[in-house]
Amino acid sequence: MLSNPYVLDILIKNFNQIINQNAHDTDLMFDYRHASQAKLHPVLKNKPDSLWFQLYVDEIGLTNPIGVKKDTQKVTMLYFQLADLPDTVNSMFFESIVQDLNTLQTSGIFIPALRTQLNFAFTVLAGDNLGSNDIGGFQKNLNNGQFCRYCHINYDQRLIPLSQISHPHRTIDRHDNLVQQVINLNTDFILQGVLDVSPFSKLIGVCSQILLAMIKEASTKRILSYGEIEERLMSFKYGLNDKPNKGPAV
Repeated sequence: MLSNPYVLDILIKNFNQIINQNAHDTDLMFDYRHASQAKLHPVLKNKPDSLWFQLYVDEIGLTNPIGVKKDTQKVTMLYFQLADLPDTVNSMFFESIVQDLNTLQTSGIFIPALRTQLNFAFTVLAGDNLGSNDIGGFQKNLNNGQFCRYCHINYDQRLIPLSQISHPHRTIDRHDNLVQQVINLNTDFILQGVLDVSPFSKLIGVCSQILLAMIKEASTKRILSYGEIEERLMSFKYGLNDKPNKGPAV
């Protein structure tokens, strides 16, 4: 990453900008370096110009079991971030990921030991609501505005059954138009739930709406009616942190 001259230049400029800001307003804390704890840090107290990085640990579930076995199939993920890089650089990391994934799909990988060419196809991007909104370029909160990625429902209408109200569905053309308007505005203004272009917008492949397709198939085959699905959703016991962001009725 730091071998890229462009990234290195942005890193140095951002670092110097933060230092200069603190020099003009010493009573303000712009990052961790300006905290009292930083002066006790074993490295920063001797090398205050050190670049600093952060680690983040989280567990992801590979399946979605219910009950006592919910924690048996998890993988611990360790993330790191070079904190002195501005947020604008994050898109560059996604660009390289998208390029690699697209190359994987268009060229595949030849395995010499097997003398076989393996081909790949991207199908699904899975994530929770906040993560999916973030990676999709939508607003990063679910408690106001047009929070849904599939239609233009407003937060105030979330508990009204769809049998009593209708909302325009998000289409590719309509979404692309909103994204272009947001780009032209060049502000942090959220337009109908759209905040920015998705960093995965150039990724080859289609993320199917699997959950919606499963619900529709269950209803078609008379396994569960929409009314029964809605009843289960409404009677589901949400945890304390999830109560403010209950899903809408079907």
